[in-house]
Amino acid sequence: MTDDKYGDGTLTAPPVSLCGDPRDSTEFLWNMARDCRERTPGDFWLVSGGVKGYLLVATDRIKGIECPDLVAGAFASNNYWQFAFKRSLYWFTSSAWGTLGLGINAAGHRSHDQLHIHMSELRPGVRAQLDKAWQAGKITKDLKSWPANLTTVTGQDTTGAAQSRSYRVVHVSDFWSGNFNLFKALHDNVVVPCGEKMGDQTLIVIQAGQSSSEGFYVLNSWDGLPHAAGPQGIGFCDFLLICK
Repeated sequence: MTDDKYGDGTLTAPPVSLCGDPRDSTEFLWNMARDCRERTPGDFWLVSGGVKGYLLVATDRIKGIECPDLVAGAFASNNYWQFAFKRSLYWFTSSAWGTLGLGINAAGHRSHDQLHIHMSELRPGVRAQLDKAWQAGKITKDLKSWPANLTTVTGQDTTGAAQSRSYRVVHVSDFWSGNFNLFKALHDNVVVPCGEKMGDQTLIVIQAGQSSSEGFYVLNSWDGLPHAAGPQGIGFCDFLLICK
């Protein structure tokens, strides 16, 4: 919910404990979003430089992925992922698209308590692994099968050492047609059926193949995600995206 001093307020006030207090002055990214002096009317995001790559930052007070109004409420119609994808095409014009990914970290693994999506380069070999799994029929297009569709993906830590983790992976044609809400898709098809918490989840979007016409892989994981045939899950996107 925005402060009326800075823009239109939402119809209902989201819960402060999960979404944050608009009057909070201690969170850097929220202060930046709230104090932004130039913004296209109606926009609900801005783009900022990150440690590496860029960040799409919400301009409403939203702590992160755990805010229920991202699923059903004041922010549910705001397609942050679509705009992150579009702005990635603009900001990464010097790189061929396909080397990039989008990601949001779990509540316990982020540096800032203001909703932001990382727009970052993809670590070497990650997309090729996903394309191979997709071509082998190991990645589902059925959202209801998403929780059981576990794939091991090997990325790198910040030193370049190989790190393998387990992810639940689904393939989608896009994430903007028909008012498709990635947060709601995760909540309804994974979090609720599995009895998990939304705040524990990390969510990553990677383009499939050589162009967006081939769709996207949506990866989800969390620290306690068990995988009998592979390594444990992870609650952040750094092993796959170069964002630190």
